[in-house]
Amino acid sequence: MEEGCLVNLLQRCLVAAVGVPAIYLLIRLGSWYVLLLVAVQAGLAAREFYSMARQKGLRPIAGLGTLLAAALPFSVFLALTIQSSIWISSSVSLALMAVAVAALIGSQGVQGAIARISVTAFGILYFGGLFSTQLLLRLDPGYPDMAGVNWLFLAYLGTWAVDTGSYASGRLFGRRKLSPVLSPGKTYEGAIGGMLLGIAVSYFLGSVWMGLFGWVQALVYGLLIGIAAQAGDLVVSVFKRDSGVKDSSRLIPGHGGVLDRFDSLLFTVPVSVIFRYFISPV
Repeated sequence: MEEGCLVNLLQRCLVAAVGVPAIYLLIRLGSWYVLLLVAVQAGLAAREFYSMARQKGLRPIAGLGTLLAAALPFSVFLALTIQSSIWISSSVSLALMAVAVAALIGSQGVQGAIARISVTAFGILYFGGLFSTQLLLRLDPGYPDMAGVNWLFLAYLGTWAVDTGSYASGRLFGRRKLSPVLSPGKTYEGAIGGMLLGIAVSYFLGSVWMGLFGWVQALVYGLLIGIAAQAGDLVVSVFKRDSGVKDSSRLIPGHGGVLDRFDSLLFTVPVSVIFRYFISPV
């Protein structure tokens, strides 16, 4: 193994050794702790997205967009606390209005206003909105507190299992390219390996250990997570490939940026919320 690869592997292991327990602790504590986790993820992810957008010659209102993406989880948290969706709809409306007004009074002029507003609004809704679904999975008052802990942590573990299985299977057995244009490194063999490991985690952790569902539901959930995780990863791969960057940032040693590490969660957590509702409606 080359020295650079070894250093990268050691960095990944060290970050995982510290990060996984820290994330579980925040999820376990719930309330403002998990809100802080989600707000930081949303804000940093939006910031990285706007940086990639600038590489394409776009001019997002990055400061405002980053702030609003990080603030959107607070409205979801408040809506769950008082059990009223008005705060979510009001916050989204106000965020979009703020972006439009900022473009109107900004110094960049009329040229490119549509693209500027669109890319800024997308960053707020995509990252602020999708990351906020973690709060629904963890804090929905219709489910027991410990069930919320287990569901959200299972979504993390299942997502990481799919990523790990895809990487390992792709390196060992990968032959046929899954999507050469979007992500040349991904293979069908890797995708299948990721799904299989996702199903295994769903069964042994979600069903046997946590008791969240039966074995048939575990297979279905694992398959859905396997598909969602890889779809979420491919979407961010499109962003990176279009903007000509390898990593969204260098924030996390050995992993890249927040989007490099947590991109799959943007799809797997909403899928988990919907799946839980269908098997156990409030």
